[in-house]
Amino acid sequence: MLMFYLSMLDNEDDKNIFKGLHDEYSTLMYRKAYGILRDCNLAEDAVQESFMRIIKNFDKFSKKKCPQTRNKFVNIVRFVSIDIYRKRKKQQEVSYDKIEGTIIDELAITDNILEGMEIERCLFKLPESYYIILSLKYDDGYSYKEIAEILDLSEENVKKRLMRARKKLREIINDREV
Repeated sequence: MLMFYLSMLDNEDDKNIFKGLHDEYSTLMYRKAYGILRDCNLAEDAVQESFMRIIKNFDKFSKKKCPQTRNKFVNIVRFVSIDIYRKRKKQQEVSYDKIEGTIIDELAITDNILEGMEIERCLFKLPESYYIILSLKYDDGYSYKEIAEILDLSEENVKKRLMRARKKLREIINDREV
């Protein structure tokens, strides 16, 4: 695959620089993608897609090994991995029993019974960041620490976002009833 990337570059200097950056950061990028996706094949796809994006905008990158370049490579693979994760989640059928057994219990909604489609509609009304964090916590069962690593946040930030997401979901459900 490296040869394919190199064929997309014009001059030899860029090819040598890219090869060095690829060798330096590809393993790190794979680990980051795998941490989010938990699937070897999807993680490899995320890394490949990330390198394609990097190649397309290679003239905008600092062409040396430094913390800023490392952060850009890792952020690109993180965003690509989250996109793949979201697409994959949309394709999978939502486990309504799991949602009802966790999020709804967490919200202490006992006086009304929500059907699966109603829950799904309420969840899709949430801002994307809230939906992702609720999904990671309740659908996938990740701990606060694991979510913090996946989203590159502090554990306190994860707890606060979960609290806000649950509050917002409560508001959406209550507005639905009115």
